[in-house]
Amino acid sequence: VVVEHDPQVMMNADRIIDMGPGSGEQGGSIVFDGTPAQILEAESLTGLYLKGRLRVDTSLSRVPEEAFRSWLTVKGAREHNLKNIDVSFPLGAISVVTGVSGSGKSTLVGDILVPALERSLGKAVACGDFDEIIGRSRISEVMFVDQSAVGKTTRSNPVSYVDAFGPIRTLFAGVPLARDRGYKPGDFSFNSGAGRCPTCQGAGFERVEMQFLSDVFLRCPDCDGTRYRAEIREVTINLDGRREVSVADVLEMTVDQACQYFRAEREIVRRLKPLQDVGLGYVKLGQPVSTLSGGEAQR
Repeated sequence: VVVEHDPQVMMNADRIIDMGPGSGEQGGSIVFDGTPAQILEAESLTGLYLKGRLRVDTSLSRVPEEAFRSWLTVKGAREHNLKNIDVSFPLGAISVVTGVSGSGKSTLVGDILVPALERSLGKAVACGDFDEIIGRSRISEVMFVDQSAVGKTTRSNPVSYVDAFGPIRTLFAGVPLARDRGYKPGDFSFNSGAGRCPTCQGAGFERVEMQFLSDVFLRCPDCDGTRYRAEIREVTINLDGRREVSVADVLEMTVDQACQYFRAEREIVRRLKPLQDVGLGYVKLGQPVSTLSGGEAQR
């Protein structure tokens, strides 16, 4: 059983099970179950793309080579199997490093280029062997994105990862009921403070250690998985004029729902918008980042 998106793998399979129809809450159903020949006639997104009735837009404007003004050049890269090579990358353009498995792609980028630039910016990191990098003075920031987990703790979630939870907590702390009770923004955090459930410590579940089996996680009986004390959940906001929502309700919203609900709060939307832009609008704000897939974490 292979989990795969590659068309060649799918078309050479004996059977295809297509999940959908959408992502997140819009998924979870089998939209096709059959042979590769049969899926070409199906109306699922996978079938439409395999048949060619839908296509990925590749009509992006590319920078002509004669327009390249600045370059970043690595000289004498010789870590692992790299053969003392010189490589140049145009700045202000997208460069792709490709090749067969084990040819030195990750070594060049992950072990030499990125750490060398980080060193030049004052970060103490290990770096592979090379002679010099020309053009590093033009680089002001380095971001290395891979498929490593963005967080191993269940307490980290998308809304806190993009730093949008702070403004949301401040919004709740400004509600008249919260002011009357003396609540501060920190009281609306499930990681610390007096607002989190004392039974599960804001986790939303209790962990039962099993001696010879995998641990069992049970929904907290006191907060019913909401992570907060009952009195904290009594503080609500109503930004759409339709319903009152607590901070626990906000964590159950998807990114798309939250952007719509907080549309008048520009700072909150500004911080959530990047998640929408990379196709993660279906992810819930309070979903533990440890449960994200490799592709979701990479985005």
